[in-house]
Amino acid sequence: MKWTQINVHTSSEAEEAVVQILLDMGARGVAVGTDGSGPVVTAYLAEVGPEAANAVQRRVAALAGFGLDPGAARVTVARVDDEDWAESWKRHYRPLEIGRRLLVKPAWIDIDPGQRLVIELDPGMAFGTGYHPTTALCLEALEDVVKPGHVVVDVGTGSGILGIAAARLGAAAVVGVDTEPEAVEAAVENVRRNGVGGVMTVARGSTDTARRMLAPPAQADVVVVNILARVIDRLAEELHELLKPGGVMVAGGIIDHAADGLMERLRSVGFGIEDERRRGEWCCLIARRVD
Repeated sequence: MKWTQINVHTSSEAEEAVVQILLDMGARGVAVGTDGSGPVVTAYLAEVGPEAANAVQRRVAALAGFGLDPGAARVTVARVDDEDWAESWKRHYRPLEIGRRLLVKPAWIDIDPGQRLVIELDPGMAFGTGYHPTTALCLEALEDVVKPGHVVVDVGTGSGILGIAAARLGAAAVVGVDTEPEAVEAAVENVRRNGVGGVMTVARGSTDTARRMLAPPAQADVVVVNILARVIDRLAEELHELLKPGGVMVAGGIIDHAADGLMERLRSVGFGIEDERRRGEWCCLIARRVD
């Protein structure tokens, strides 16, 4: 069987949206690399014609209409065989130590983790693998804020990696929600793969769904949300209410230039900003409900 490899040259701001475009088109795997001038999102699809590349080009260019800079928005295509696809895909991912205690590894690699807590994924089927700076920043923050017995909500769970990490770090209960059915399917599989089904549950939805899934008073000790800054802005009041008084939110997926405005917005609804962590063009905020 032949596969089509599609490479999209874009911007950091738009790369998550590009990943979603490619997943929507049926990509069997998505990886984010760089060409030295910006991100390159690579996807593998069962053999498709040139019209697929044209469709990707149009949808990426259209991101400007949603306030996202698509960058170069350049699309290139190559044909690969089954064996080449499998090996190309696996070359993108290696075991990755994150923070002091976590180890993210692809399902097909066996490794002695030592004292680290293992999160095993089938990467690329949903955004969030630990290999992206936003996810790594959130994982490092969770190490600092999740305590044994905590109730944690992962809004926009994607692959489920952040919720699984919270379970590994000792959370008593984790709820993961995502509006995308493909993400929910991937997260459910990754929860099963990691043996944390007794701690973490996943459902399609957003903050309202999470509150229905929580035991009274339907509030969490920790909320983690690794999505676009404008979505966090829109959900600010709901995220605030989802937390217990004194609870902590870890917010990632924030492009650098959007951080100041988002911090102002979070303060306006009752958060205190306790820490800003930056890596490259990305920012992760640790905020506490202070009212």
